[in-house]
Amino acid sequence: MKNKSAYWLSHTPTEKFNLIELAHTQRAISNFVKILTKKEIPVEFFEQNQGDSMTDGKKIAISSTINMHNIDSVVGLALHEGAHCIYTDFFVLKKIANRLLEGNLMGGRRWIELLLNFIEDRRIDNLVYHNAPGYQDYYRAMYERYYYSKTVDQGLTGKEYRGENWEHYMFRIINMFNKNADPTALKMLPQVYKAVDLENIGRLTSTKHSLELAITIYNLINKYFAAQPSTPHQIQENRKGAKHNKTSKEEIKKAFSKQENFLKGQTSKSSLSKKEIKQVEAIGKSNIKIKDVKILDTSCPVHVIKGITPALIESNLYGIFNLTDLKFRKQVEDGINIGKKLLRKLQVRNEQITLASKRLKTGKIDPRRIYAANFEDDLFYKIDRANYKPISLHVSIDGSGSMEGTKWWQTLTNTIALGYVALKMDNINLTISIRTSGKDPSLVSQTAQIPLLILAFDSKKHTLRDLKRLAYYKCNGLTPEGMCLNALNEFIPNSSYYLDSYLINMSDGYPTFEKAGFSYRGEEAILDTSKAVNNIKKKGVKILSYFIQSSTTEIKERELNKNFQIMYGKGASFINPKNLNEVTKTLNNLFLERNLIS
Repeated sequence: MKNKSAYWLSHTPTEKFNLIELAHTQRAISNFVKILTKKEIPVEFFEQNQGDSMTDGKKIAISSTINMHNIDSVVGLALHEGAHCIYTDFFVLKKIANRLLEGNLMGGRRWIELLLNFIEDRRIDNLVYHNAPGYQDYYRAMYERYYYSKTVDQGLTGKEYRGENWEHYMFRIINMFNKNADPTALKMLPQVYKAVDLENIGRLTSTKHSLELAITIYNLINKYFAAQPSTPHQIQENRKGAKHNKTSKEEIKKAFSKQENFLKGQTSKSSLSKKEIKQVEAIGKSNIKIKDVKILDTSCPVHVIKGITPALIESNLYGIFNLTDLKFRKQVEDGINIGKKLLRKLQVRNEQITLASKRLKTGKIDPRRIYAANFEDDLFYKIDRANYKPISLHVSIDGSGSMEGTKWWQTLTNTIALGYVALKMDNINLTISIRTSGKDPSLVSQTAQIPLLILAFDSKKHTLRDLKRLAYYKCNGLTPEGMCLNALNEFIPNSSYYLDSYLINMSDGYPTFEKAGFSYRGEEAILDTSKAVNNIKKKGVKILSYFIQSSTTEIKERELNKNFQIMYGKGASFINPKNLNEVTKTLNNLFLERNLIS
């Protein structure tokens, strides 16, 4: 049977989920729990040294050991614990000792609590199973994992666990819904079955009712034991109908212990370190997605990061951030100052052009002409208004290690200036992306590289504070040009009568990326980048591309110029990092073009 989770997983990994996949799974489970409970109940990964993972009604802990074999059961367990959060009265559980003291039952506390857990689980699971049928497959997977096994089946049908004692009774009771259950295996089981009345468990409407039923069953069995002439452990076992099997009693006892722990909420859950939990949190808050792009007749995942969040910086998930912006604070302030100067020149773009046409035969009546009207003159007028055509500008920057130093300082300053202008203008939308590579955030490998596309800023939804976070980025990755541009395509809007769309590229080298068994470089990578750029051009997007020179690139300028134009078109040009303000001037002229729509 296919995993139900496969329908909403972005892809189906075969091994243990990495941090990205764990974050996506955590988000999905949180949504399921929210739908079920109609509450914002935190779903968190089990942390090291956290102790038992039983839910307290306020949050849910899940295991980090998730793969395609157990994911449905993990979801089912989270939903089960979510059901406890809304249906179980934890005050009753907390004050159970009072009720037991009242009935002089403290000597049977262990068995009463276990019976209560079993009955309460049946009660709340019955509610979810009938009220939320879409979750039934997850519940089946959970029961398959924690209740059903060949060992348990053989324990129920075999000669073991047929002695008249508490352990054997509890094994039989908590497995009474198993198809191999034998209600005649023990003397008092028929009466216990009747008292539980599993088919009508919905008659119990509260945790208090579950507790009273647990006490009733305990008293039923305990009185039977008290009436016997010998101790429960000395009573003859009932072997009638039992089968001989090869499963040892120790194996059955181990399976029973697993079930008992489940009832206590003490399921085995693998933990994450505090660092890994912070990284998963950063992934969730940054809305990181994996996009598979076709490269050189194969596919390669590109991690797309939407926004630079404080959590992402603090966790330094990919090893691409400084923990302080101190190093580039001057460039940010300089950029804002340049942006303010540009803005004064560009205020005309916020203005509306108005033309009034008078003495028309149709339109609105001109009240100033009514007094002189002889009913032969034309009294109507019309006002035509035109706005500057909106511009969508996407600035995509090469964030590889070779950009470090003067190139990045100048690029950062000018990019901040453009971002500041876009925040203040009504009809200029600017997005900024960084193309690079970083450490693969996998639980298995911390050295492998992964292509990264950082959608760092969007003037439509971000603020100046978000723009300033560009200062935390540090250049130390590779140059997966075409790979990232393929992933970027969907985030660049088409040009139309109502919108001019531009892509501004700034880079300083050849496309290069390496990982185990895969090399992205040379002519193939250049042609792949060219293909990615042409796909963007097909949307009517105008591309302005700048190759940022250095002392080493000047030697191979002719070769670089040829290949750069193959990748980005004949309009691609070389520019000195000290003259990056020329890019801003070019865009300034672009902003002031008198391109109007009515």
